[in-house]
Amino acid sequence: MYFNQTMKNILIIGPFPMPVSGVSLANEVISKGLKNKNWFVRTINMEYSSKISQSHGKINFNKFIVIKSYLGIFKIIKSDIVYMTTGQTFFGLLKYYPFIIISKVFKKKTIIHLHGNHLKNEYLSLSGLRKTIFSHIVKCFDYGIVLSESLKNNFTSFYHKDKIFTLNNFYQDYLKKEKEYLLKRKNFEELNILFLSNLMEEKGINILLEAIKIVKEKGVKIKVKIAGNKIADNNIDAYFNKFDFIDYVGVVNGKEKTDLFYWSTVFCLPTFYKMEGQPISIIEAMATGNMILTTKHAGILDICTDENAIFVEKKSVDSLVEKLLFLNDNKSLIKEKALLNYDYATVKFSEENFIENADKILKKCLN
Repeated sequence: MYFNQTMKNILIIGPFPMPVSGVSLANEVISKGLKNKNWFVRTINMEYSSKISQSHGKINFNKFIVIKSYLGIFKIIKSDIVYMTTGQTFFGLLKYYPFIIISKVFKKKTIIHLHGNHLKNEYLSLSGLRKTIFSHIVKCFDYGIVLSESLKNNFTSFYHKDKIFTLNNFYQDYLKKEKEYLLKRKNFEELNILFLSNLMEEKGINILLEAIKIVKEKGVKIKVKIAGNKIADNNIDAYFNKFDFIDYVGVVNGKEKTDLFYWSTVFCLPTFYKMEGQPISIIEAMATGNMILTTKHAGILDICTDENAIFVEKKSVDSLVEKLLFLNDNKSLIKEKALLNYDYATVKFSEENFIENADKILKKCLN
C-alpha cells in the first residue's frame, strides 16, 4: 500500500491464523478492513504454535518462541495507535508488556481489545505481587474494547466508563447468501446438527457427542457434522470411528464452510469455555439461517435470547438430550428461529458494520 500523509498508522499486535480462532480471525479481518479505511496497517503475530491447546496461563518452553515477536517492536515508533488483543491470564497479558513499555516511551495511544470474559476473574484470583503487576499492566492501556455490553465488567475496575468501547463480532461476507438460496438449500424437516469450533472439552464437544449417542439410541433420525481443529489433550476419535452418523470434516473455510452452514438447521455450541467471549461461530450460524442451541455463558446472552435460541445447562448431557428431543418434535420452531436469526445477523453483525464501528472507535481514541 502506498503511504500518504492522510493515513493513520496502526500497529495490530496479537495472534493471526494459523491456527484459526475467533481472535486470530478477527485480527486478520480488521487488519484487511482498516486498509480499506485509509489506515496504514502494520502487524506483529503473537501466535507461537500451529495447534490449539486447552491449557491457559501455564508456562511451557514452546511459549518462549513468542520472544521472536519482540523483534518487530520497532514498528511502534511509526504508529499512531497500538492495538493489542492480549491474553486474559497473567502470563497471557505479561508477554505484551514489552510492547506497552515502548508504546509509553514514545507516547503512543494504546488499546486492549478483550475477546473473552475471563480477565476480571483472573485478576480476582491473583494475590500479592502478581495481582499488582496484572493491575498495573491493564491500567497502562489508554482504552479498552469488549465484544458486548455485559463484558464491560472486565474493565470497570481499571478504566472510566468513557474509556471502554463495545465492538460486536461479525460474520465474513462470503458466508452471506440470499434468503431464497437459504430456503432452497436447507431441509427444515431434518434435524441436521452442526458443531464448528476448536474441539476442546470446554467448548462442549464431548457433551454433544454423548448426547447425540443417547438421542440416536432413542431412534431419532439425526445427522451431525463436526468441524474444527482437533486438540491433542482431548482425543475424541473414538466417537468418529464408532458412529457413522457423526461426520468429522476437519478444519473448513471458504466454500466448504459455507456449504456446512447451509446444510445445517441447528448450530450447537454447549460451551463453558472460561475464555469465551462472543463466539464468531454463533454469529456465522445466525447469518446462514441456523437456530442456535447453546449455553447462557459469557457474552452469548448479549446476542442470543429465548426468541432466537434455545439454551441448555452447562456441562449437562441430560439437558442437551432433552432439548434435542424437543427440537425433533418441533421442527417448525427450528425454521422460525433460523429465519429470525438470518434477518437479525444481516442487520447487526455484517463484516462491513464491524469494520465501520472499529474505524469509528479507533478514531475516537486518537482524538
